[in-house]
Amino acid sequence: MQPGANLNLIEVVGLLVGGLALFLFGLELMTGGLKAIAGSRLQALLGTLTANRFRGVLAGAGITALLNSSTITTVLLVGFVSAGLMTLQQSIPVIMGANIGSTLTAQIIAFNISAITPFLLAGGFLLYGFSRRELVRELGGVLLGLGLLFLGIEFMGNATHPLRNYEPFIAAMQDMRSPLVGIVIGAVFTAIVQSSAATLAIVIALGSQGLIPLESGIALILGANVGTCGTALLASIGKSAEAAQVGIVHLLFNLLGVLLLAFVIPQYADFIRQISPSAPELTGAARLAAETPRQAANAHTVFSVFSTAFLIWFTGPIGKLAQRLAPSKQKGWHDPGVPRYLDDTLVEMPALAISRVQLELVSLGKQVENLVNRSATLVVEGSTQTAGTLLDDDKAADTLCTAILTYVGGLSDATHTGDEGRQLVDLARIATCLDAIREVATTSMLALSERRLAQGADTARLRNAATSQFVTAVIEHFALAVRAIAHPEAEVVTRILNAKPEIEVLADTARQYMMSELQLQSQEGAVIFRLANDMIEHFNEVARLSRAIVRASQSLNDVQMPVQM
Repeated sequence: MQPGANLNLIEVVGLLVGGLALFLFGLELMTGGLKAIAGSRLQALLGTLTANRFRGVLAGAGITALLNSSTITTVLLVGFVSAGLMTLQQSIPVIMGANIGSTLTAQIIAFNISAITPFLLAGGFLLYGFSRRELVRELGGVLLGLGLLFLGIEFMGNATHPLRNYEPFIAAMQDMRSPLVGIVIGAVFTAIVQSSAATLAIVIALGSQGLIPLESGIALILGANVGTCGTALLASIGKSAEAAQVGIVHLLFNLLGVLLLAFVIPQYADFIRQISPSAPELTGAARLAAETPRQAANAHTVFSVFSTAFLIWFTGPIGKLAQRLAPSKQKGWHDPGVPRYLDDTLVEMPALAISRVQLELVSLGKQVENLVNRSATLVVEGSTQTAGTLLDDDKAADTLCTAILTYVGGLSDATHTGDEGRQLVDLARIATCLDAIREVATTSMLALSERRLAQGADTARLRNAATSQFVTAVIEHFALAVRAIAHPEAEVVTRILNAKPEIEVLADTARQYMMSELQLQSQEGAVIFRLANDMIEHFNEVARLSRAIVRASQSLNDVQMPVQM
């Protein structure tokens, strides 16, 4: 009987698939914990993106190392460029750095620490399951995920062990000495599982059994770098041409890097062997098993660093080529009721999504500010036609507010820290205050305008210095409150929160002026005074809600730095 003839393929496949599932679940659990722990620092890292290309590389590497996924980083960049928060040229160095950051996972899983895997699992489970402190619980999730990750690799290693004597598999491994075959297999598999780390884990599992030479492992790793671009390309579908360009840049960068090494894999493998730990005392499969895992991880790291060091000087041509492959359409009219900054890909990352909601709230605030300005004029001199235009714009603001609150609701359902939960409450409070001001500017003020038109009142006397000063002060304070949502400067916050006495004095002055000017004994005078008084009360409500917006913004930014984009 030939060796391996009695191989139980069902058992091998079951262990291999189960091990891969454990690995991917462990990776997701570890990434979730790291995102929760490092989430507040991600915004600071993103703030370095606009400095220069080298800091962009560092930012991309740092974010990806924290998230354990270059795919997530690239999908984030798709959202940033699509929302206009970053240019394509700014994103290119970050993409390059993301490839370097992704090699951290490769280096971790190359360590043979199966002896401490049970302790990682036990310790992680205890911290994750029983700790009341949020930070300790998330740290437990990281340890538990790391343990599951190594357990999955061990499963895959056990699954492939019987393949040492299985001739068809050995022949297939020999076929993968052809760079093209290995690159294609690595690309296809990575695109399917959406994780280059999973491909590398299989390479390390095969290498730990002495089943795959380094040359074949390098080909699979090169293919994985191409296959991991698929998710970013899919994320750009339906978004702007600029977002599609990010996915294309990622693909171009990885393809160019692969082309640089595809034809010199044997020489590259020799170089990696020279810089990696060796086991000359062993021979054959035993030596491969001892050396290949670390060599594969080093090959991945050196490839990413080398590609970045070489291609960093060609960011301009790479960007221009991406723009030619996905040309931007001339920017046209944007529906004000459609969010600009909200991105569904960030729902699982509240630390970044919260900043995007702030930007969207500022956009909503500016729309409401426009409504408030027009509503003041509408009461005094507006017509039925101008009221209809106001209602159309009001509908867009109402739709945008609903979209924001729905998005915040989605964030609240996702895994988040206690601080993030409080921030979400503040965001919802700001949104509802803006919505209430929108109602004042349209429903309440529009009703006053309709009363004026129905009664034919001459409201020329409403256009006086005292009333105008009061209305102008309220609108200015509201504009400052809107700005404070994303940039709560201490001086501005203090000014608005302390403005209540000033607003009340201006309101009383306006009432006294109207009282002295109008003859309330006449029906017309009484009608005009009631209109003026109601308008003042409505604007007092705007001032009160403006202070509420600032208080919520101050609370929001006590645990989050102001948006720096």
